[in-house]
Amino acid sequence: MRIQEELPTTLSKILTVPQAAAQLQVSERTVYEWLRDGKLPGRKIGKVWRMSADAIVDFLRGGATNNGAIPGPSQE
Repeated sequence: MRIQEELPTTLSKILTVPQAAAQLQVSERTVYEWLRDGKLPGRKIGKVWRMSADAIVDFLRGGATNNGAIPGPSQE
């Protein structure tokens, strides 16, 4: 099944707030604020925020876009 072949590569690009904060060298609180304000696209899965590594790159290039967002229904 093709999805299973691509799954590990895709999931390895998903970051938690602590991982994103470390990559961006900012506090976790700052990442949470950017997520809530829509500056950094992400998705709340249960009670935990997740974002793609592509979202971080897009953010650093000049702004948030939905290109790096994790697809799926919002659960805020």
